[in-house]
Amino acid sequence: MTTFLMPALLSTPAPIMAFTSPSALSRSTNTIRHTTNNINDAATRRNTLPSLHAIKEATFGMGCFWEPAESLLKQPGVLATTVGYTGAPPNKPPPSYDTVCFGNDYVEAVRVVYDDTILDYTTLLDKFFEVQKPGLSRQYASIVFVTDDNEEEEVNKWKTAAIKTKVKRQSDNLPYELVEIEPTSSFYRAEEYHQRYWEKQRLRAGLAVLLVAGASGAYDDFGGGVIGNFELGGLAFDTICNAVFLVGAGWMILERLVVRDVRELKSGDMILEL
Repeated sequence: MTTFLMPALLSTPAPIMAFTSPSALSRSTNTIRHTTNNINDAATRRNTLPSLHAIKEATFGMGCFWEPAESLLKQPGVLATTVGYTGAPPNKPPPSYDTVCFGNDYVEAVRVVYDDTILDYTTLLDKFFEVQKPGLSRQYASIVFVTDDNEEEEVNKWKTAAIKTKVKRQSDNLPYELVEIEPTSSFYRAEEYHQRYWEKQRLRAGLAVLLVAGASGAYDDFGGGVIGNFELGGLAFDTICNAVFLVGAGWMILERLVVRDVRELKSGDMILEL
């Protein structure tokens, strides 16, 4: 069948071009130009990122994940972090923050995307050990999750060398013996309110202070009494500040009760989202 179709296919361009209208040709030209621009834009974006071979992922159990995720993100060479839950057996259902807190399977973890040309894996392990906040429960365990035999060997060498030299964390004498090594398992991105947690809380705390001050009348004399006399829909400025504060506080509570946006991240998903 292919033998008979080929001559027909080869002969079709001439008559099609002969009867193509100028407007159709213009549309085709614009489509080609638009596609070419998209390809060039994609190439430009790729060129601004490190080589894909240099971008890698690592996953760590570091105790309560809020602060360690922020600390790692500040390290040169770290491109992104996300907090989530991992370390459970394959037959366990997807977690939520509540099931992690009251269970013994999942670990609070930080997944890191880093540029290996700037920050090599061994140095990243040093940073992990430095900023982790491990606890006694499974939820807050200190764990390096390895993806293959080579990575496991590298972690074992790193840990063994530290133990032999009797090195401990300077801030609190945390021993390297505490660090466990486990194979990578399903990783679930935690609820959105956990992501960049302290960054959000600092902003909220600042706004809360401003709103409480406004509700107490601290701004009434500013601008010659303009703020003190300001009304919106019949509501005084201090009443508005108090209402906004209460709504914000209520949302923070409701967010924890309602938001259930945990989702599984496959290996490489964070790299694709850069």
